[in-house]
Amino acid sequence: MLKKTVLVLFAVLMGGVLADAHEEEFKLINHLRYYKTMYDAHEADELMRIPYGLKPENVGGEDQDSKKECQGVPMAFRPTENSDEVWILDSINRGLKLFKSGKLLKHIKIKQEMGFISDFAFNKKGKIALLNQNVGNVYIINDNGNLIKNISGFQCANSLEFVSENTLLIDSPLSHGKVKLSIDGDLLGVYESDQTLSVYSSEKGVWGLDCYGGQVAKLFVRPNNGKTIKVIVEFPYKDYEDVEYKGGNIYGFDKDGNIYFGLVACNPEGIIYRDRIYKCNQNGEVLKEIDVLSKPFMSPNLPRHRVACPDGRVLTFHSFEDNYYLYTYSMK
Repeated sequence: MLKKTVLVLFAVLMGGVLADAHEEEFKLINHLRYYKTMYDAHEADELMRIPYGLKPENVGGEDQDSKKECQGVPMAFRPTENSDEVWILDSINRGLKLFKSGKLLKHIKIKQEMGFISDFAFNKKGKIALLNQNVGNVYIINDNGNLIKNISGFQCANSLEFVSENTLLIDSPLSHGKVKLSIDGDLLGVYESDQTLSVYSSEKGVWGLDCYGGQVAKLFVRPNNGKTIKVIVEFPYKDYEDVEYKGGNIYGFDKDGNIYFGLVACNPEGIIYRDRIYKCNQNGEVLKEIDVLSKPFMSPNLPRHRVACPDGRVLTFHSFEDNYYLYTYSMK
């Protein structure tokens, strides 16, 4: 499912003629059009870079993708408890790889018969869930890559997350929402929803972000035992008449249980007035917020483009020439 946030950024990148009337009010930064409210926004800090290629110490990108299955970059990434380590799903080279400061630390091979893997998630006991959205299979494997369980029925699913040691939430548009699934293959329920509901959850329930149009965005939670959502906090942005929220995403939680998410506001021409990352506690108190500058990407259908780290940073990526880059925004 194409996320509206990405469509906005893609339109900004690929937009046509720049209007003379706005020349004093926006400028190009990283090939994106930003309004003057964003001129002091934060750039991301480089964490590591990994060369593209076919060797174990590389990751596969567009040049290695002979079947044109990926979007030019690795399909997914996830931070660890260690600030200089990141797991990367190298689907082209059929590996789940742990990199430390850009150097390969561990390599879990993905079996050929599992096909092209589009997302992954870990639980705390070392089990790994792999998603093949093309055939609709979720594979549960151990940290040696050995298959434990093969669960079918998730064609076109977008992403997955562990919500407990034995339970997954899967973003499954064909199921009309988020599917709750045990790693033994038992269907535990479906949260019927649109794209505003995420696959991130806590003891309060499943979290969502209503931010697609209008001048008020809402962070909400849907309790585990009900259908009625509870709005935790609202974010009005009414400084400019023609500027609305055009998207956003929840990025996850840090080790203290704080929730991280981003909101993007643009005018009708796609000029970015706000790209802001928030850190909130689960009662809706804003603990930190920063405006950030993005680097454009041509991979809108990845499971996620930013991820919260346990230590309070937000991890993102960029691709340039022969290298895959990982960056962080500090929210401490």
